[in-house]
Amino acid sequence: MKKGFTLIELLVVIVVVSVVTVSATISFMNIDNDTTNEDLKNKYMEIQRAASMYIDLNDSWLNQFAERREMFIKIGELKNTNYISSDIENPVTNEEIPSNYSIKLYITDDGSKETEYVDSCIVDITNVGGKEIVKCIANNKGEACGCCNYEIDAINNPKCTTN
Repeated sequence: MKKGFTLIELLVVIVVVSVVTVSATISFMNIDNDTTNEDLKNKYMEIQRAASMYIDLNDSWLNQFAERREMFIKIGELKNTNYISSDIENPVTNEEIPSNYSIKLYITDDGSKETEYVDSCIVDITNVGGKEIVKCIANNKGEACGCCNYEIDAINNPKCTTN
């Protein structure tokens, strides 16, 4: 009687190991992608908190905000005043988050003074042919969906639909 494995047994083992390896690789890639997207959401929320703090600590901005009920603050302003890091990066693209993005802080209002609160979103405001186009980058949860009722930026999240 021979000792060892048959060719069929070796092929079965190789196939099983290959399937396990591919499955594990796909799972790890998905986990890494999910983590990167969560990091981006957290950075966007951090930027919005910094903008809110910036207004709270600057009386002139706070007074204007109380009058207008909305304010736009450029990310570049937050970088220049050290409210956020000057080299803050988008972990998905590994590019610096543009300084020309704006944080819109606004007071929500459903008609009654009892339910008012400050909300925020990050938007990209561009001027095309004399027309101002505002695109959503992130809502107050750091997601590109449902952002101040502006058009969704297809580059950041093509899966979202507008409200």
